[in-house]
Amino acid sequence: MALFGKKNDEPELVEELPPRRRKDQDETFRVGRAMAGDASKNRELKQERLRAAKIRQRKNIATVVGAVILFAVVAIVAVNFITSVIAEREKLLEPAPVKEPTVAIMDENVGQNVSDRVKEFAVRLEDDIKIEGYEIDHIVLPYQKARQIDVYIKDRKEYYKLSIDRSSAVQAEDLGRMLRYIDTQMISCEYVDLRVEGKAYYK
Repeated sequence: MALFGKKNDEPELVEELPPRRRKDQDETFRVGRAMAGDASKNRELKQERLRAAKIRQRKNIATVVGAVILFAVVAIVAVNFITSVIAEREKLLEPAPVKEPTVAIMDENVGQNVSDRVKEFAVRLEDDIKIEGYEIDHIVLPYQKARQIDVYIKDRKEYYKLSIDRSSAVQAEDLGRMLRYIDTQMISCEYVDLRVEGKAYYK
């Protein structure tokens, strides 16, 4: 019996180890494969970011274009509205066209044109005389009488001096009263002057 030896000199059991791998080749392969995978993932992430950036850029461009179009539409509508308002206001401010009288107006002032004021007065006087039951034959603008007109009534020989500074309706009423008075009193006269309010002179 030997010191430190096994009893009965039994052989030692030796456990077999698996074959040793080539450490550096296997690890290099795995590291290379991992690096290739990481590079592929990085490319995919980069492409994804580029796609997202392009989408954001397209959205930004679309937003800007939409805002520009909206602003242009609003500007056009505003300009059209303002233009129409200005046109309407100018139309309202324009003087109304002067109505032409249907009766003849004879001007004794050679070379002088009948003013718009006289025409307007004559138009109103025509209507006012008709209310009294008479009709104007013609009107004369006497020589160098700026405010006076001589009115001739149909089927009458006398004429009536009126003022364009007084109301046509009031003078037409006075004229109607004088016509009836002359007929009632069987007065023969050349003219009747109605230019002074509340008075009538005849000759």
